[in-house]
Parts: sequence; C-alpha cells; structure tokens
Amino acid sequence: MAKIKLKRRKPRRRKQVVPSQPNDIPYSKWRIEWVDALSDSGWADDREFNRMKLAKPVNEGWLFSKDKNSVKIFASYDVDTATKDITFGDRTMIPTSWVVKMTKIV
Repeated sequence: MAKIKLKRRKPRRRKQVVPSQPNDIPYSKWRIEWVDALSDSGWADDREFNRMKLAKPVNEGWLFSKDKNSVKIFASYDVDTATKDITFGDRTMIPTSWVVKMTKIV
C-alpha cells in the first residue's frame, strides 16, 4: 500500500486591524443595550401570546448626543477632506427610557 504524502498548510496570518485615530472625529464609541417593542399581526392563542418577549437589540456606534428623552448614535461617517464637515450614516435614535445599559468602547 502506497503512503499518501499530505502537504502541510502554512498557518494563516491574522489581518491586523488598525484602529482609527482618536482625533479622527470628536465622538466616542459606545455599546448600547436596549429593549424594543415586538408586534405580530397574525392570529394566536393565549399560549403563543404569553410566549411573546420584548426584543433586546444591541447597537454599537459613536454617541452623537444623549439627553433625558433620547440617545442618538451613528455607525458610519464620512469626513470631507476640504471642509472637515462630517456626514453621518446608519443613524439610530433610541428613547432614553428604553436603554438598559450603555458601555463606552475604548
């Protein structure tokens, strides 16, 4: 019986993630855990109705603002190189009373 010679694989190198510069934009990154309403327009019996749970989304992004009514975050941005103006994308506004936990990402 002939022996099969297997080729050894080279270990894959992990890509190095280069963090953005802290002075890139004047906003800090946050992880926000919150509760959201859940709805269903279909018919259900009492057991199915009792199994409904609130949604528990998690958002991560830069904190745009926070006050007694809402928390505003964005997950993407573009900086105009000429004017240094920032355009925001992936924006989310969450009622403050729905926020369960906020953790600053370092």
